[in-house]
Amino acid sequence: MRQSVVGCALTLVMSMVALGFGQQVGPRFIDKSFQRPGARALGMGGAYLLATDDATAVAWNPAALANIKRFTLPIEIVGRTNFDVRDITDLVDDLETIRDQTDVANPAQVINAIQNAFRRVQDFARGRPVLRASLSPVGGLSFGGFALTGSSSLIVQVDSRVDTGGVDPFGGIGALPNPNLYARGGAIALTSVGIAHARPLPQGLTLGLTAKYVRADFAGFIIGATTNAAAPDPVLGRDFDKVDKSKFTFDIGALWDPPVQPPMMKVRYAAVLRNLLPVKFNLPALSNQAPVGGFDFSFRLNPEIDLGALVIWKDRTIGVLELHNVTSSNGGDMTVHAGIEHWLAGDVFAIRLGYDDDKPVFGLGINLKVIRIDLASGLKPKERLAVGISLKF
Repeated sequence: MRQSVVGCALTLVMSMVALGFGQQVGPRFIDKSFQRPGARALGMGGAYLLATDDATAVAWNPAALANIKRFTLPIEIVGRTNFDVRDITDLVDDLETIRDQTDVANPAQVINAIQNAFRRVQDFARGRPVLRASLSPVGGLSFGGFALTGSSSLIVQVDSRVDTGGVDPFGGIGALPNPNLYARGGAIALTSVGIAHARPLPQGLTLGLTAKYVRADFAGFIIGATTNAAAPDPVLGRDFDKVDKSKFTFDIGALWDPPVQPPMMKVRYAAVLRNLLPVKFNLPALSNQAPVGGFDFSFRLNPEIDLGALVIWKDRTIGVLELHNVTSSNGGDMTVHAGIEHWLAGDVFAIRLGYDDDKPVFGLGINLKVIRIDLASGLKPKERLAVGISLKF
């Protein structure tokens, strides 16, 4: 039994790295707006509506294609978490050590080691009852006012509960005696391929439209474990099979450059409506290819609005303020993003500072005419990190 408990605990913690959670162990309650764009944008606090100047505009604001003067080929990737990855890896290392001790001659030593490891896991769960992470790669090409982009957002979220007094906190798996640890979760990947076009209109207005194909993949779990030897079964839970579905929808973006501008400055405004056509993904709950009663992974991508304003001073310094998900759609809340970018040495080097929802961030850029390299990070790089390369011809 001790071996099964250790194996379950190890599986549980590893699952917490790779999976996320929802009220019904499904994607409806995962924050599907928990994602961030490329490295330049992250360095300015995740503000991407107005300053985008390559093919990634397809994913963030199709109207920003009006900023592009040449053929571009960008490739970027951003990782974002609300926890330090080292905390998770340390726990996994501890449990692997415990697992390797299960064959020692002294059973009491094994039990004590398991309990100590379980305490560390419980302490972490109490300090971080909800874990979130996202990984967002994007790449594409632009030509004139047209662009084609592929992007993906892997969004994970974990909910954990400990010492619930013999009560199943999630429902559906049963209660365990103390000490215990429960977790439920799922990981959703939203992968899009979009083609966009931007068209300038009178009075400084530009409109852009993206037609996009979206595929949703989801996998989840619900599990509980205890080291209490009095439990009839120290391990309870279920893993769900990965399911997927594909849909089509549209994004609409707008940029407005007022015809009358302040001296030495340029002001620009932006608005984006995502998922103009709400789409529903009908995803069944399966385990070992068999339907599971009481669970439904179907969800909708509803319209979502972003707003922003940008100020350019002397063509060298950019300040930007954006409100994302103003509608509080798709499981997320409205977030605030602000940043500054300043170019040095004849627009070759850029330094960036920003506020990304809840954390300060910074970034650097190197512009060598044909290629631009961007880097961005938070104060803890393992919580926020982005790298981007954009070719321009």
